[in-house]
Amino acid sequence: MFDWLKIKSTLTDARNECKGMRATIAHNKLRIEELHSLPPPRDELADLIDKFIDEAGRIYPQKLARSLEHIIRNPTDDCKPEFRNCGDERSAIRVLTATEHYNGNATPMTIETALFCLLGDQIKVGMRRVVQEMEYPAIVGPAMPKRRAEITRLRNENADLEAKVKELELALVQTVDAND
Repeated sequence: MFDWLKIKSTLTDARNECKGMRATIAHNKLRIEELHSLPPPRDELADLIDKFIDEAGRIYPQKLARSLEHIIRNPTDDCKPEFRNCGDERSAIRVLTATEHYNGNATPMTIETALFCLLGDQIKVGMRRVVQEMEYPAIVGPAMPKRRAEITRLRNENADLEAKVKELELALVQTVDAND
């Protein structure tokens, strides 16, 4: 005999369980969004700036070698760097910034690369001081390793919950079909 009360109770329990799992999934998604948008701790921001300075400065020696290649290969040529106007093809600023071509003018990027290589450690100390003194949000996220681990954990939990919801919904449909 078909027991409507048992079916109704089972459906209600399953609906409530699915509702709870969907609420957890929604909560996890909000937390993941929050983790993506929260600023890093100050020290981590300073570390990111240090890394940027190191990476940008790392290309300078190769650029300088290319810039000076003609002089290295032809030291007796009349192509020696001289102090003239910055736009002059022989200017010292061109050598400092290591532009690859004689007609290359210094750009903010080339000057930045030279400074990061030549004065990187001093710049990093100054940047760290500025980051520590600057106005910063009161609420920050966890450090990146912990943040990434939490995001991964929440995504995995959501995938498991979504699979359970689908499994439960399928089981309910099969239960209702079997009792028809």
